[in-house]
Amino acid sequence: MILCEGKTEKDYFAGMRSRRGPQIDVDEPKGDHLAVVHEAVSRVSDEYDAVWCVLDTELDETLTAEMMREAKRGPVDLGLSTPCFEFWLILHHVDCARPFQKADDAKKRLKELVPSWSESNTKFSDFADGTDVACRRARKLDPDAGDPLKNPSTSVWRLVESLQRRSEPDK
Repeated sequence: MILCEGKTEKDYFAGMRSRRGPQIDVDEPKGDHLAVVHEAVSRVSDEYDAVWCVLDTELDETLTAEMMREAKRGPVDLGLSTPCFEFWLILHHVDCARPFQKADDAKKRLKELVPSWSESNTKFSDFADGTDVACRRARKLDPDAGDPLKNPSTSVWRLVESLQRRSEPDK
């Protein structure tokens, strides 16, 4: 189960589903970041191997700490991106270690790289070929996913690699 804070994230992961891959339920519950994490905690059950939330840190230390505290109650795994999920999408196309002042700067950079991209029209096919390299780039920036506010960084690679492992024939 993957709960996303926005349409961009939901469209990306919904597009990742395949007949041969793991079963992925993707949802975009209403509410703010903490409401999404709270909803994820309420959905933890034996029905799912794991429950994840994919969220932006918004460069907000207090918000990030609250999301992490709430997730531990689940337990829920967090795929956090600083400043925003669009940074994860950037890594599919280029290496990028330059900090962003705000999320809109990352979105502008993504639009330069993928002119057809918009928040309301995210297609996994625009990013599929770069998934493995995005994981490598993200891991290099924050190898243990230990600093969710490192700008830029994303721990979404942990979720994607988990999904890829479940897609392997022996799994």
